[in-house]
Amino acid sequence: MVEVDLERQQECTAATERATVTTMTDEEKVEDTTTTERGSDDVDVDPEARPAVFHSTFQEVVCIAVLALAPAMNSANQGSLLIVLPHVGEYFGIEGSQLSWILNSYSLVAGATMLIFARLSDMLGRKRALLTSFVWYAVFSLIEGFVKSDIVFDVLRGLQAFAGAAAAPAAVGILGVIYPEGRRKNRVVAMFAAGAPMGFVLGMTASGICTTFLGWKALLFFLAIVYGVLAVAGAFVIPSDATAFAVANRLVRAAGGKEIVPERRTWRTSMQLLRSLDFIGAGLSFVGLAMFVFALSASGGAAQGWRTPYVIGVLIAGVAIVGLFIVWEHYAKSPLMPMFIWRCPGFAVCMATVFCGWMVFQGGLLYFVPLAFQNIRKYTVLESVLHLLPQNLSGMLTCFVAANIMHVVPGRIIMVIAMVAFLIGALLWATQPYGMSYWAMTFPALIVVPIGCDLAYNVASQFAMSVVPPALKSTAGGVFVVMTQLAASVGVAASTAVVTSQIGNDITGQDAEVLFRGYRSAYWLSVGVAGAGVVLAVMMRGVGTQGAKK
Repeated sequence: MVEVDLERQQECTAATERATVTTMTDEEKVEDTTTTERGSDDVDVDPEARPAVFHSTFQEVVCIAVLALAPAMNSANQGSLLIVLPHVGEYFGIEGSQLSWILNSYSLVAGATMLIFARLSDMLGRKRALLTSFVWYAVFSLIEGFVKSDIVFDVLRGLQAFAGAAAAPAAVGILGVIYPEGRRKNRVVAMFAAGAPMGFVLGMTASGICTTFLGWKALLFFLAIVYGVLAVAGAFVIPSDATAFAVANRLVRAAGGKEIVPERRTWRTSMQLLRSLDFIGAGLSFVGLAMFVFALSASGGAAQGWRTPYVIGVLIAGVAIVGLFIVWEHYAKSPLMPMFIWRCPGFAVCMATVFCGWMVFQGGLLYFVPLAFQNIRKYTVLESVLHLLPQNLSGMLTCFVAANIMHVVPGRIIMVIAMVAFLIGALLWATQPYGMSYWAMTFPALIVVPIGCDLAYNVASQFAMSVVPPALKSTAGGVFVVMTQLAASVGVAASTAVVTSQIGNDITGQDAEVLFRGYRSAYWLSVGVAGAGVVLAVMMRGVGTQGAKK
C-alpha cells in the first residue's frame, strides 16, 4: 500500500509539473509586465506574515470578508427561499413540483456550469470573474423582485445561478494564490469556510424578518443591496491577479519551484486565452450535468417518480454524457478538469467522502428540517429561523477550531471525526420520537451536524487546492464545489423519493404524524450514507496536516 501511494504521489507530482508547463505555454504567452525583478533577495517566505499584496491588516480582513461571502451567495440564496417556500407558492399560485423548481432552477444551472466558470476564472482573471458575479447576482435579485410569473421567476433564477457558479471557484483561486501553506492560511480558509453557514444565517434571518414585516420579496431587494455593496468593496480591497501572481512567483522561486508567469489581462489577451478553452469538454459537462441534475430534480414531481419514462431516459443520457466528458478530458490539450488531480493519493477518496457528507447535510437534513419545523412543529418562519440558529453558530465555531488543529492533526483523522459527527446527527434525527421536546434531541443534532460539515469543508478544500499549481487553483476549487452541489442534488432527490414512497407526493400538507413518519425515512437514509462516509474516511490516504512547518 505504501509503495502504491508513493508511486501515485510521484505520478501526481509529475503531472502537476506538466500542467504547470502547459499552463505557461498555452495560457500565459504575454510577456511578464509585473515590476517584480527576477532573482530579487527581497522575498517574503514567512507563511505567518501578512501577504505583500495587502497594504494593511484592515485591507486583508475586509478582503477575506468579501471573499467569504462568495460561497455564502449560494447558501443565502437557497436558505432564504427554502424557509419561505409556502409563501412563494401562495404568491404565484403553485405547489408540488412547480414549487420545487423555485429552488431547483438555480441549483441545476449552478451545478451544470460550475466547472466551466471555474476554468474561465483561471483563464480570464479571478478578480474580474468574482466582481462580475457579484454585480450579476445583484442585478437579477433586483429584477426578480418585480416578477409576477413563476415561470419567468424560474428562468431568472437559472440565469442568476451563473453568478453562483463563478463566485466560489474564483474566490477559492484568489486565496490559493495569495496565501502560502501555513497556519495563517489555515485561519483564512477557516474564515472562508464560515462564509457558507454565515450566508445561510444571513439568508434565513433576512427572509424571516422580511416575510414577517414586509413580505417575502423584500429579501430579494436586500440581497441585491448586499452584493451590490460587495462588488464595490471588492474592487478596492481584492488584489489584482497580476499582483497576486507576482507574490506567488516569488514564493515559488524561493522554494526552488517553476514559476508561473503572470499576465496583465486585457480584453485582447483575454480573447486569445478564451480560444484555448476546452469547448468540447465545456459542452459535454454542461449538457451531461444539466440532464443529470434535471432528472434528479424532476423525479420528485413526476407522476410515477423514478419509474417515469422521461426521468429514466434523461438520467441515463446524462450519466452517459458525463462519462464521455471524463473520457474526453484524458485527451484534451487544455482540459476543463485536469484528470491528473484524481490520481493524487487520497484525492478521489476525499471527494467521495465529501460527497457522502453533503448528501447527508444538504440532501437529507438541511432540506427536511425546516419543513419539519413548519409543518410538524408548526413554527412560524421567524420561529424556524431562531430554532435553526444553533446550527449555524456551531458551524462558525467549528471553523475556528479547524483553523487551530489542521497543522497538528492529520486531515484523515479530522475527516473521520467529521463523518462520525454526520452519523451521530443523523441518528439523533432518525431515532427521536414524535412530539419530543426541541431541547432533548433536535438541539443536540443541530449542534453536531455542522461539526461534520465544516471540518470536512476545511480539510477537503485545502487539500484540493494543494494538489494543483497556482494557475489551476480555481479549477480545483470548482471540482470541490461541484462535488458538493451534485451531492446536494442527489441527496434531495434520493431523500424525496424515499419520503414519497412512504407518504405519497404531498410532503407538506398532510397530517403532522404522517409527515413525521415520511421525514424520518429520509433521516434513516442519511444514517446509511453517513455510515458509508465513515468507512471511506477510514480508508483515506495521503491527506495529512495542513500548514505544519516542514
